[in-house]
Amino acid sequence: MQFVFHAEAGAQTLVLEGESFTHIFSARRSKATSNLALRNLRDDRLYTYKVDSISKRCARLSLDSSKHAPNAPRKHTHIIWAITQAKTIEKALPSFNELGLSKLSVFWADFSQRGQHIDLARLERILVCSCEQCGRSDLCEIEILESTQAALECYPNALVLDFGGKIIGGDVLASSIALDSGVLIGAEGGFSHRERELFAGREIVAFDTGRILRSQTAALALLAKCGI
Repeated sequence: MQFVFHAEAGAQTLVLEGESFTHIFSARRSKATSNLALRNLRDDRLYTYKVDSISKRCARLSLDSSKHAPNAPRKHTHIIWAITQAKTIEKALPSFNELGLSKLSVFWADFSQRGQHIDLARLERILVCSCEQCGRSDLCEIEILESTQAALECYPNALVLDFGGKIIGGDVLASSIALDSGVLIGAEGGFSHRERELFAGREIVAFDTGRILRSQTAALALLAKCGI
């Protein structure tokens, strides 16, 4: 763990409790004499706190120092991903965060598995834990869009990752892929014929692997190849 998240980090005094307290003082067996690094994931500052007192369920901390210590992605990247299963998104999210994804838009596509509940609060908790582990100082933004059409209207300059597109690394250099404008990635099974008709005039890109990639693998490969 690179730091502890606390929404009020920066205050002169604060109370550490819940899962963070349990992990720091039970699992890690930190001592009361140890200083703790905290972030609020909003201002790029790293705050150092000293422990004033510890009880069975919480610790009282006082601010010792702070410094501007950004550890955010170097450029803006945006993946627009068709919803598959909620658990698939949850499992992929820490890797997206570590690779520096700035924004994740998930949308209901024709081949999306219906009946899925996307819990934004749970996804934010996953992101917070990922930031604590990898040291990232800001949170990836997440939004839910109601349809493929809505995604295209919101992001008129977004590319589409689909079969038959210009090959990344062949026709298209990875460094030239503008992930800041967004890239649409389909659900398992790709896009429907109806959706492909909506892509008229869009730039289509593809991977030439000779293998069928799962949607989350395609998203991770795109981010790793073109985003970092």
